[in-house]
Amino acid sequence: QKLRLVLITGAVALLILALARPQWGFTWQESKQKGLDIVVAIDTSKSMLAEDIAPNRLARAKLAALDLMQQAKSDRLGLVDFAGGAFLQCPLTIDDNAFRQSVEALDVNIIPQGGTALAEAITTALGAFKEGDNFKVLVLFIDCEDNDENALAAAQAAAKEGLKIFTIGIGTTEGEIL
Repeated sequence: QKLRLVLITGAVALLILALARPQWGFTWQESKQKGLDIVVAIDTSKSMLAEDIAPNRLARAKLAALDLMQQAKSDRLGLVDFAGGAFLQCPLTIDDNAFRQSVEALDVNIIPQGGTALAEAITTALGAFKEGDNFKVLVLFIDCEDNDENALAAAQAAAKEGLKIFTIGIGTTEGEIL
C-alpha cells in the first residue's frame, strides 16, 4: 500500500513537472524587423493662417502631425517645413519630444519666401532618408496648389526610390479670404 501511494504521488509530481515544460539554458535568435520612416511635411505659407477651420489651418496641421506621432509608436519621424523653399526641421528620430518641439515651433515666418514649393519639399524629404531599409513614407499637409510645375516629376522620381507619398488637404472647399 505504501509503495503504491509513493509511486502515484511520484507520478503526479512528474506529470506536473512535465506540464510546466522546464527548459535548460537559452538560445539567441536574431530577428529583423522593418519599420516605417515617416517624414511629415507641413506647408508654412501665409495661406495656412486662414481660419476656415478652427483655430487655423497651420494649427490644425500641427495637431494632425502630433496625432500621427501618437500612432507611430516605434517608427522614426522627421519634419520638413516648406513654403517658397523647404527645410528639414527635424531629421528622422525616435525621440517623440524632439519631434513634438519641432512641430510646435512651426510658424509661417520660418521660411521667408512666399509660395508653395511642393517639388522642393519632396526633394528635401527624400534627402532625409539616408540609411536603412525601412519603408519610406512622406505625409504632406498642404492647403493649396503648387506654385511650381516640377512637383509631379519630383513625386515620380521619389516613387522610383521607394517613397510612398500621402497628401492631406487642410482647409474647406469654400476657403477664406486672406
